[in-house]
Amino acid sequence: MSTFQMTAPSAQAPQLTRRWSKVVVENRTGSHFKLQVLHEYTGEQTNDSGYITFKPDDKITVFEKVYYNTGIFTTGVDNWKVHGTRLIEVSPENKFAEAIAGKFFIDGLPYATGHGLFAQWKKHTLRAEDDGQETVIKVFQSEVQFISPSGRSTTTFNTLGENIIPLAANQQKQ
Repeated sequence: MSTFQMTAPSAQAPQLTRRWSKVVVENRTGSHFKLQVLHEYTGEQTNDSGYITFKPDDKITVFEKVYYNTGIFTTGVDNWKVHGTRLIEVSPENKFAEAIAGKFFIDGLPYATGHGLFAQWKKHTLRAEDDGQETVIKVFQSEVQFISPSGRSTTTFNTLGENIIPLAANQQKQ
């Protein structure tokens, strides 16, 4: 007589491997910036770096680990957004100024990856070879590059004002 044992079903898909990557941001804009990175692996909570102040050429770790899955039956992808504000240098008398390395700055126009006010998430999927490795996000004046051992992808980096101001000017002419 054989004995049949029941086991509880696993919550994870078969052949699924949980992985992580460290995320570093490089400010290549040539300006002081406040930058925020959002990462979301499909169906999981969003990682939010909060706004971090960057001097030109700063390289700062924004996440020690972002988690993702790889394997035959995984359907998730890594989605990213980068928001920022170029900081404008002002005199120390300005009551809204923020001190950085002895200089004083205020927020300028907001920036975001993608186009327009309702920018979509940028997909840069992390793979098995990215596990435990560094993913670098290089922020330039007009684009953002996502670089990991498995590959590179690029998206635009625009001021939201650049998209709104010409629209308002065109509406006034009519």
